Amino acid sequence: MSGSDRLAAAPRPPLAYRITPRQWLAVDVAAAAAAMLVITFGLRVVHGPRLVLPTAGVAAITVAATLPVAVRRLWPLPVLAVVTVAVAALTAVGRAPLTSDLMLGMAVYMAALRLPRTAAVVSLVATEAAIVAGLLTAAATARTQDVMLHSMLAAAAMWFVGYGVRERRRYRAGLAEQAAQRQRAEAEHARHALQEERLRIARELHDVLAHTLSVVTVQAGVGRRVGTARPAEATRALRTVEEASRGALDELRRLLCLLRSDDEPGDAVAGLAPAPGLGDLGSLAAMVRDAGTPVLVDLTGDVTALPPVASLTAYRIVQEALTNVVRHAPGAEAAVRVGIGPTGVQIEVTDTGRASTGRTPQAAGLAVGGKGHGIVGMRERAAIFGGTVDAGTLRRGGFRVAAFLPVAPAAAGRVA
Repeated sequence: MSGSDRLAAAPRPPLAYRITPRQWLAVDVAAAAAAMLVITFGLRVVHGPRLVLPTAGVAAITVAATLPVAVRRLWPLPVLAVVTVAVAALTAVGRAPLTSDLMLGMAVYMAALRLPRTAAVVSLVATEAAIVAGLLTAAATARTQDVMLHSMLAAAAMWFVGYGVRERRRYRAGLAEQAAQRQRAEAEHARHALQEERLRIARELHDVLAHTLSVVTVQAGVGRRVGTARPAEATRALRTVEEASRGALDELRRLLCLLRSDDEPGDAVAGLAPAPGLGDLGSLAAMVRDAGTPVLVDLTGDVTALPPVASLTAYRIVQEALTNVVRHAPGAEAAVRVGIGPTGVQIEVTDTGRASTGRTPQAAGLAVGGKGHGIVGMRERAAIFGGTVDAGTLRRGGFRVAAFLPVAPAAAGRVA
């Protein structure tokens, strides 16, 4: 079924919801005018038409009891006051027909619907009191009616109807507001989740591109400098550039597959590659060595016992720390120590710094309060697991990055 067919098949709202405010005003005017003619001139059609000419006083009272109802939606309280006094006066003189009860009921209904709760209750009490006063006056002057309490009953009944409609509308408005709040909360949650996903992807892209481009830049410079004098070394540098670039492309392809639409699930799954982890530190160290930075790796513990996400996070922290060594301290010696214990993963990456100063540019930046995006990214990754990252200079020179991820391999294995 198309969208237009579904729209055409939707049920129509009730007639009361389709009438415009101007049309409701026209209905009130017509009802007030008809009631004024019936009450004022005593029109009857049973047993033949009949017309009674009232006195001027009765005509004024009947007009006051009927015509104000035409504007009851604009001024509900003043209209109710005028109609109530007029109907009470008609009751006192013994000329309050059922038509006047209709006008009184319409005025009371609108007051109960539109006025605040306290004002609506007070208006009902005042209306009933005025009608009682009219009844007492009629009884004192020996004027009787067919049904003495019909005006009071009509006013009370229409007030409860109006108040019930008001509470129902209020209840539906509350439900609509709750639904709107839930929608806003869901939209905010979705927006927050989207921001977190964007941040995660940005970290992944930063880790991949920063590390690879650092290696490519260093090796490209080596190839340019020794290309003529030592072609074998230049070829080896170009091979390192090729391998690093191919690895970066694989990583980017894996990330971009995650961003594909769900309409291509087969292609997305086919393009996925296993995410790197601590088991790949050897390949990472080999790439860093090819970039001209000697690095020693000391890995202890059972790598396979770690959750894949924790292993990937630890790998990225080590990768970022080594990238900073390649970028800011070319030629420095680096050491990586990773220990997987029962309480979590302990990571330490140190370097000797530049030979001339013993300090790296990243250490100088931290000394003046600066923080690169790489260190911020490492701290954000560790914070996901409730871990910490400390970075700073060493007394003997160089730089140290220490991180701890409180992920217990045994507990992780039981959860899995």
